[in-house]
Amino acid sequence: MISRIELKNFKCYKRQNFDLGSLTVFCGNNSVGKSTAIQALAIPFQSKFNTQAQLNDNLVELGTVKDIFSTHAGEDDFLKISFFFEENKCSWGFDNNIEQGSLKNHLLNKQMEVDSSKLSDHYFLDKGFQFLKAERFGPRSYLENSHDESIRYWLGAQGEYAYEVLTDLTNNGERLSPTDKRILKDDEGPTIRRNIINWMAEISPGFNFESDTINNAEISHAQFQAYGSRKTNPVNMGFGLSYSLGIVCALLLTKPGGLVVIENPEAHLHPKGQSYIGRLIARAALAGVQVIIETHSDHLLNGIRVGARLDHDYNTGSFKVYYVSGVQNNESNVEEISIGENGQLSSWPDGFFDQQAYDLKTLMKGKEA
Repeated sequence: MISRIELKNFKCYKRQNFDLGSLTVFCGNNSVGKSTAIQALAIPFQSKFNTQAQLNDNLVELGTVKDIFSTHAGEDDFLKISFFFEENKCSWGFDNNIEQGSLKNHLLNKQMEVDSSKLSDHYFLDKGFQFLKAERFGPRSYLENSHDESIRYWLGAQGEYAYEVLTDLTNNGERLSPTDKRILKDDEGPTIRRNIINWMAEISPGFNFESDTINNAEISHAQFQAYGSRKTNPVNMGFGLSYSLGIVCALLLTKPGGLVVIENPEAHLHPKGQSYIGRLIARAALAGVQVIIETHSDHLLNGIRVGARLDHDYNTGSFKVYYVSGVQNNESNVEEISIGENGQLSSWPDGFFDQQAYDLKTLMKGKEA
């Protein structure tokens, strides 16, 4: 598990550390830096932990070193991102002005206390790694198959290989452990396919799917069903189903010890759907999958809190929330909030998911609160 992220002179932060839990949630206003830690994490992962970490690849495109070097840094400061895999530290960045000035679009490995090949095997071939960006594929009649065999059941950063993965999961009969906390209905079995259907049905009742791969054409296609309708082309269904399907797959197929990173999991979902995605996120973390998300949704956060409240094994502080707020002409402010055993939050900073309360006061008073 990744236990800590340290950022030095990276984007909006001069120096900022994030202690991660089994579930870590980043939230805050737009353009304040809540996605920054996730972007930093993406750099070594999209580079397969190589000695030269690319700034621009399939997970993130950050431009040049100059673009990500913090405006709050001093003349003799250097950019560095570090990660702790349990107690082992891995760092990428620069040690001097010559390095930092000459390199344009990658960072150099500066410290590697764990074998990079073991990290690759752990996340890409054994336990699992999924990274879903905010901009994902909407409804498609078919999707191209993946040519990247380096990550097992890779959904793609935009969910672009979801149909192929669904077909493989079905054909291989992949199952969860009978005691896995992600199983929604104990009486319906532990197959991943069945649990995808059950969780998706909480978003759209009556959901079902069929998928198949046409190897000669290197494409996969699917049909969806909801509310008792006959199975139909996904383009005849709303964006919410396609956007959430990849999320549900990622959270169910990743094994304990693996990592799932999701930006804006609430996109295109109604409040109940957001809440149940939050519950699944909580259950995945409780099942041993490390989950890191960035969200704007209080419904999703409340679903996570419900997931913690309903699980007798949850321990206070296992789920962490980082509220990021902007500061005029200075680096962003970060406040850590923990989720308690009863789903309570350790604090409620000003501006933290409080718009509903303000709007209700305005409605009651008939003037701005």
